[in-house]
Amino acid sequence: MRQWKAGLGVALAMLAPWAHGAGFDCAKAGTGVEKAICAAPKVSAADGQLGEAFKAALKNHPDQADALKLDQRHWLASRDAALSTYSSIKEAEGSVLTLYQSRIDFLKGLDATTWPKPYAALRPVLAKLPASDAKVPADFAKTGVAITLSKDVQLADAAAFPWQPDASLREALKEMESYAGYRKLEGSPISSLWSMGGTAHCWTETPFRIEGKQAIAVDAPAAWSGGDCMTDHGMARIAGDVVAYVVGDGSADEVRFETSVWNGKAFAEDHMLVLRFDHALSTVASACAPTKEACEDFAKVAMAAATRYDRSPQKGSLDTAFSPVDKAAFAAQLKAARAANGPLDKDSESPELPLLDDAGGRMTIYSHDAEPFPIVFRGETLLGLIDHGHVGWRENNDWMVSAWRLKAGKLEPAAAAYVAVGRSKLLLAAPVPAPPPETH
Repeated sequence: MRQWKAGLGVALAMLAPWAHGAGFDCAKAGTGVEKAICAAPKVSAADGQLGEAFKAALKNHPDQADALKLDQRHWLASRDAALSTYSSIKEAEGSVLTLYQSRIDFLKGLDATTWPKPYAALRPVLAKLPASDAKVPADFAKTGVAITLSKDVQLADAAAFPWQPDASLREALKEMESYAGYRKLEGSPISSLWSMGGTAHCWTETPFRIEGKQAIAVDAPAAWSGGDCMTDHGMARIAGDVVAYVVGDGSADEVRFETSVWNGKAFAEDHMLVLRFDHALSTVASACAPTKEACEDFAKVAMAAATRYDRSPQKGSLDTAFSPVDKAAFAAQLKAARAANGPLDKDSESPELPLLDDAGGRMTIYSHDAEPFPIVFRGETLLGLIDHGHVGWRENNDWMVSAWRLKAGKLEPAAAAYVAVGRSKLLLAAPVPAPPPETH
């Protein structure tokens, strides 16, 4: 339940990132941001450290100043969105400190003069990645780098495994999920038996050496040892090196590419490359009541709201986005929304984005924590709702915007729009310390 939604960056998204560091006078703290930071000394200190790291990055990389500033705004917005899932700064502190440390590591990583394998081969061609919806590592093939990705060969049953498995692999074959297989990389001395299961799409990997007809299990790289979820696994040959990799790209702004090079005997130490991207908003669909036909004027209003909220996704960001507002009308609509069976009633089913029968197959269910705000459309103050699309616990990057009016004591949908958030050009990339493996 999201009750504390001030985040740590209401003003940070528009001011210099170090403006609210540890050094400001907490006795004069007046905003929710200042009070939250002052209530958590460790977070306050981390905010100051981030400010210093950002200033150092600007000084050391003046040719990338514009990209750095834009990327910092994106990071602040995503951080504030993440923080909105917590009920208090005390509850959020551990995750907040991890977010700060990851960002500081990235900014310091920009100073690296040499990159580890296989990233050294990718560094010269980063600027050649597609400027829209880049896929890592597949799109590196479009840059001229010598890269071959493994193919996943599915196994219907253990008897279809093409090698003679050792004891470890026999056990892995017994325990594999219904969706399982092995990785085929032509000419590679190494492969892996993989299995994916659960609603979180969690991977289990058992890598092995290929010796003639024998398959002999080897220790997994750290990235594969925790059964991680909601990522993309694979193997590849990059500039002659065979690597196991994990890609985390749940955000339009960031891809985390973790790899380990096979050294002939074992997988070497893991390394991680973080790639930071710009993103762009585009309207996928819109509709107005009662006909449900496309409605360009609401699409423009929804885009204005989504653009503003995208920069600062937290409570209050849209309270003054539209004016003048009929405050009494909005208060009545908000009360109805929170009443029984209203779209913000936490005891009822989450509502779907109304009026749109098709948004290109995208997720169109609101969470109960959708952000309400006053929206003015065709001269009328309505209840606006904005949120990411959800299915169960899953959440996407896009924005759903709808407007509701109060009629005969009940809310009814007046208009709706779906605004997609798509990855655009690469802004920055840097090697960072690989995280410890996680268990699930």
